[in-house]
Amino acid sequence: MRQYLDIPLTLFVTVALTLAMLWPVSQPPSAPDFTDKIVHLFGFAALAFPLARTGRFGLIPVLVGASTFGGLIELIQPYFERSADMQDWIADIAGVALGIAMALLYRSLRKNRIKISP
Repeated sequence: MRQYLDIPLTLFVTVALTLAMLWPVSQPPSAPDFTDKIVHLFGFAALAFPLARTGRFGLIPVLVGASTFGGLIELIQPYFERSADMQDWIADIAGVALGIAMALLYRSLRKNRIKISP
């Protein structure tokens, strides 16, 4: 059952990221400078993880697709009164890589899990 949640979860995260990154903000909340990059990192890790976890899609398409999505968001942000930032896109790509790495770790742990029978 869980294997079929990868696409709905990915779509949910895609919509959430799109809204969060395109919503016009007149004044960003005060926070340390690196906070925005951490949000990008974990947001895009959450985007890549479900599809990479199930293995129904190749890792390269997940990497390219999610990274391209991040780049496109950055390109269209100026049309939504937001600023485009190359460092945000780099954080997006790093997040995708993190999500894939975490999915591979999860798959490895699940595969090598020791089963104890009573």
